[in-house]
This record gives sequence, C-alpha cells and structure tokens, in this order.
Amino acid sequence: MSCVATFSLFPLERPDDGSLAPYVARSLRIVEASGLDHQLGPMGTVIEGEIEEVLDVIRQCHDAMRADCDRVYLTLAVDSRSGKDGRMSSKVRSVEERLK
Repeated sequence: MSCVATFSLFPLERPDDGSLAPYVARSLRIVEASGLDHQLGPMGTVIEGEIEEVLDVIRQCHDAMRADCDRVYLTLAVDSRSGKDGRMSSKVRSVEERLK
C-alpha cells in the first residue's frame, strides 16, 4: 500500500544554541539513504513509498535520535491509498491547477 507521510521529530532537551538543524539533518540523511521520494519542509519532512518502508525509515530516524537524546517528540500523519504512486507531487499539482 502506497502512502504519503509527513513527520517531524526533535529532541525535547534544547541544545545550547536552540537550533534543531543538526537533528533535522541527521534524520534527513537517513531519509535520503532510503531512496524514497521525499521533500524537506520548514516544519517537517514528507516521504512517499510503501507504508512498511516509510514507517521503517521514520523508526530509523527515531532510533538515531534516541541514541543520544533522552526524550524526543514525533508527529506523524499518513495518507495511505491502494494503487497510486507519485501522489506527493500530484497532490500539489492538483491544487496549483485549480488556482489558475
């Protein structure tokens, strides 16, 4: 089953400078290594693929952060659908066409 998922993952202990960018970069390396279609956004990352693969990548990101963070926060939204690929871009394109 294909899905589009958006997730945000960060430590609840704040680093001294307050930047979460190093933690986001760590997760994004894992997402990129998966080979799944993805897009980094200002408040989360979107991934598209088979639901098992997507959830496994998110679990890997969670495990990597938990390796040196005592407490992490994860938000996750999943839209799963049979038989459709390329939905990450087609959803955006569909809205953009209606704005013309």
